[in-house]
Amino acid sequence: MCCLFFTIPADGSHQSNRRRRWSPSRWQTFLTWFLVLVWLALVSFGAISLTNPQWLQEWGHQGVQAESRTYKQYGDSFLHQGDYPRAIAHYQKALQITPERVSVMMNLAVAYTYAGFLQEADRVLKAASRLESNRQDLISFNLGELLERQGKTEEAIRYYKEAIGSKVDQGLVYRKLGLLYLGAKRYEEALEAFENTLANQTDVKLSYMDMLNRSLDDYEDDSVTLSIIGAQFSRGVSIADLALYDLKIIRYLQESDPEIAKTHNHLAYIQVQRKDYSSAALHYQRSLEIWSGNSDAQRGIDYLAKLRQEAPPSDFEH
Repeated sequence: MCCLFFTIPADGSHQSNRRRRWSPSRWQTFLTWFLVLVWLALVSFGAISLTNPQWLQEWGHQGVQAESRTYKQYGDSFLHQGDYPRAIAHYQKALQITPERVSVMMNLAVAYTYAGFLQEADRVLKAASRLESNRQDLISFNLGELLERQGKTEEAIRYYKEAIGSKVDQGLVYRKLGLLYLGAKRYEEALEAFENTLANQTDVKLSYMDMLNRSLDDYEDDSVTLSIIGAQFSRGVSIADLALYDLKIIRYLQESDPEIAKTHNHLAYIQVQRKDYSSAALHYQRSLEIWSGNSDAQRGIDYLAKLRQEAPPSDFEH
């Protein structure tokens, strides 16, 4: 009872103390001081902004770069989906934030090209070329695609050839060249181009280099990572560099890659035109081994079987 007596006063002073503690006047005082502190914080931030210290510049720069990078990532996603209008819109927003971001300009040019806005693509690529000569190889490749779509075969070939030996996906460069040579019935040049395509598709070291190359844009704001990737490009790739990867899985994927099967189809067709039927048969057969449902390869084998009945046996000797 004594505890209760001293804990809860009989005269009700406990309730009166609570009322005083939470009275309106106390709330007004608290709110006044809170507003004063907010005002002081804003004045301080304004003063700091006027001096524009280095740390504030870097903080703002990082925020701007992050926002631009987000728009670019959305643009890349829509570009891969074939939604070119939305890709263009997101790339344009990225360039509004960082107008001289060359990687965005080049992807915007690609989106313009596939959307059929060839003049806009040409304008953006030329602007990118003026800004950064270090990426001239990729710019040349994109110009090659642009000229190819315009039907300017010889000019497209010239620009594609400028991308040979660069960091651009070499398998893609050679395939583009091979198709243009094939369309022009320049079979010897087409043969060399598609043989290089096949080498790039099946060599795991070259595939690894292509993977590194595709990652460059993801780390364009990370100078440390870029320097590491650059050093890797400089010294090349060895099997030891691939120790972390399961090469059996990589080779298994290659053994079922339809794109490799298509390259064998092209090589087979070229050999047929060169009247090297034995080599053509080998490529068609290899194509079917990789992609059993490849109707083009099956038609090629059927054609060669019919041709075997009419051509001299020596044409089919291995």
